[in-house]
Amino acid sequence: MIRYSIRSFLVLFAFWAVNDAAAEVHPLAGTTAMSFLKIGAGARGAAMAEAGIAMVDDATACYWNPARLAQLSRKNSFHFQHNAWIAQTSVDEAYYATGFGKHRLGLGGRLLSTGDIPMRDDIPSLDPIDYYQAYDFFGSLSYAFVPSSLLSLGVSYRRLYEKIYLYSAYGHSLQAGLNFNLLKGDLSLAGTVDNVGPRMQMGVNLFKQPTTFKLGTAYRLPRQFYNGRFIAAADIVKPTDGGWQTRWGGEFFWREQLALRAGYKTGHDTETFSLGTGYRWRSYNFDYAFVPSRYDLGISHRFSLGLGF
Repeated sequence: MIRYSIRSFLVLFAFWAVNDAAAEVHPLAGTTAMSFLKIGAGARGAAMAEAGIAMVDDATACYWNPARLAQLSRKNSFHFQHNAWIAQTSVDEAYYATGFGKHRLGLGGRLLSTGDIPMRDDIPSLDPIDYYQAYDFFGSLSYAFVPSSLLSLGVSYRRLYEKIYLYSAYGHSLQAGLNFNLLKGDLSLAGTVDNVGPRMQMGVNLFKQPTTFKLGTAYRLPRQFYNGRFIAAADIVKPTDGGWQTRWGGEFFWREQLALRAGYKTGHDTETFSLGTGYRWRSYNFDYAFVPSRYDLGISHRFSLGLGF
């Protein structure tokens, strides 16, 4: 019988009951499908430990928080990311967002693909009998309503597909988010509920989706120093198949051209700190994130290109 496997700040924000002992494996770990939905979008957010739901201001809001589509700096935003992820897997995705009046619309898609996965039978052998690959994909449609400059509400719909060896699964999910802007827009408070949908069938087994609850805040210093602006962000995250997490990130943007970023996570199984940089030229944004993983899983290098027009 053939076996198979896949290589698989501080910001006016109070929180409690989180400790880094959560590095232990959660009892529900591995019980959900479509875990690739948990991978953050964009190198900017990745460099800031994925503390993004109250900070994002480009088309990646389609992933992080559709309500933040209200904060697009230009009418149209396009974003592409390539993520050379762990264990010879890669994640490629693209997002587009536009706005008119009190409404915002966004489209997105993500593909995760693996390298060759060895296939073996029940008898131990030095060489595999064959190789196969695995794929995960979603396509998304996002909408945000902006009743005022202080409040925005958003929702995203995703169509899901997963294939591993001879088995495949289809599904769909919803994400809902809201965002509040305070202190003339320098302070943002946000919340999302991600990946809400029915169970997915893979072979003869049913799997829940990785539903996740998030609260976040971001604060931009109103004054410049050293010819730059500093923004800090923090999120509290609770996935249904994991323990509590906190995510902290900071960004210094010098002369609206060069960005330096850093972040730190607690409660995550494999990730802690992250680093990154970015460069803005005219309407283009080039970003890079360095995200190491524990347990010899390797390093994730994430590259993003953004365009506003």
